[in-house]
Amino acid sequence: MAGGNALCAAVIEKRICAVIAQVPFVSGEQAGSTFESIHETFLAERGAIQQGANSTILFTQIFTAVAAPSPNAFIVQDLGEPGISGWSPLLVQAVLTPILARLSDVLNRKLLVVIPPLFAAAGSFIGAKAVDMIMLIAGNVLVGITLATVGVATSIPAEVLPLKYRSVANGVEFLGGTFGAFHLLCSAGLFACYWPKQRPELARKGFNNILWACDHVVCLLYAAGTTLVLMGLAWSSGSYAGRNIHVAVPVALGIVFTLFFGLYGKQRSSNGICAHVFFQSGRKFPLSVFMVFVEGWIYFSAVNTITTQMTFYLAWDSDSLRISIRQLAYFFPTVFTSLVVIWYWTRFKDIKKPLVLSFGLFLAISCTYIGTKPSWGNVQYDLNVLSGIAQAGPLTSILVATQFTAPHAYLSTATGMAFSTRAIRGAFRIAVLYSITNGHISSHYNDAVAEAAMAAGLPIDAVVPLLSIIKEGNVIPGIDATIISSAADAEHAVYAKAYGLAWASIVPFVVIAIVCCALLSDCGALMTEKMEASMEKLPEKLSDEEEA
Repeated sequence: MAGGNALCAAVIEKRICAVIAQVPFVSGEQAGSTFESIHETFLAERGAIQQGANSTILFTQIFTAVAAPSPNAFIVQDLGEPGISGWSPLLVQAVLTPILARLSDVLNRKLLVVIPPLFAAAGSFIGAKAVDMIMLIAGNVLVGITLATVGVATSIPAEVLPLKYRSVANGVEFLGGTFGAFHLLCSAGLFACYWPKQRPELARKGFNNILWACDHVVCLLYAAGTTLVLMGLAWSSGSYAGRNIHVAVPVALGIVFTLFFGLYGKQRSSNGICAHVFFQSGRKFPLSVFMVFVEGWIYFSAVNTITTQMTFYLAWDSDSLRISIRQLAYFFPTVFTSLVVIWYWTRFKDIKKPLVLSFGLFLAISCTYIGTKPSWGNVQYDLNVLSGIAQAGPLTSILVATQFTAPHAYLSTATGMAFSTRAIRGAFRIAVLYSITNGHISSHYNDAVAEAAMAAGLPIDAVVPLLSIIKEGNVIPGIDATIISSAADAEHAVYAKAYGLAWASIVPFVVIAIVCCALLSDCGALMTEKMEASMEKLPEKLSDEEEA
């Protein structure tokens, strides 16, 4: 079922991207490096249809990112090795997102959102048929290639709508991720209404100029550093000890490549994936990227992975329908709160208050989860509702602040860096959370279960067989139900404590995110009627001005 859903999402994205991803491109020479070169145009049917259909693209990507951990959690229960089961899509997204985003700014966005769904389709086939962890990871890697285009897809509505509606664009994209199936009719409208401008100047640039414009040296350093660090962290979360050569060498080499990436980018590359122009608008870019960093830590790891595992390992629910209801308790509050955040952001042009309130609420949720008890099966419904409300602010608003720091020639690049940062934090955080939980479980599980079983009357010579059979999920004939119940209670207590420790590690970063929100500069002055790449048919006079 999980593989079939992912395949349907991939097919939908492929067919829609083929007709709606042809966004008019404005090169750096055309757009200039500031907002002053942007024409004030108008929004009509084409822009509205494109925005609705683009939400469907985001539907397939959000569906893949949000839904994947749940089937993975089921599959891992049979395959084992949970420490390396979920990091591969985030690794691929972290490495490729800024590179593909920069490529779309230099060349064109069409192919970069049309081809990747083919990889997602193949990945869904492999994941659905996975018989071992290698196959599951291979499928996740192919899915991650599609997720890496999210920076490109998110840039499309940001450039075809007036600047003051960027919060609406990002919010509708998120809502499109929840109701994407209702937007399928938009593809036909876009096919009839919109045709992209031809770009003959690309042929005159030559391959070498395009290659340097994409900043290939920095891209290679970034990809190498990110890949090595995240692979080392993933291996440290369960496969190898922290001092093992499989962990130490990749992490050390990754740090070296990352340092070279920073030094080269500062000294030799002013217009690459981390362009200097991003920092010319003040502290907005580094603060917003750091908030995306923290939001990725919270969303990809805590909300989207750990809470699902808590349901399984604490035995709160085993029925798929009831598990879906738990997820809907998070889903619906996020949707409705997003509408409120979108309205407030556009009406009052204030990004600080929604973000501070959202992160503040999530701080309270994280502190509550620290005291997780095995009996909190019903409490999680309430916490999921509050988590949905808290996540609405960051998911719909942070990216807007990042996009406002970039001129149009670097719009997709800035967006890609933000999404890459989110994926890095998610992959890094999953490794850290697994290290915390697995470390506590491995050091306390056997003793706690054995002690509880013996207190209930189990002979000492039967402890080892009991532990072995419990881990395999089997039942021991002839053992009293009281012993099994006591052992299960002890097991759940160990897991509850482990997950509480994992949530405790999140708290400091949420506090830092709140401080960053308070320091974020105002974006209200940038929220104007100007459009960076209108899709509409411009008046003849304005068209003549553009050509001139």
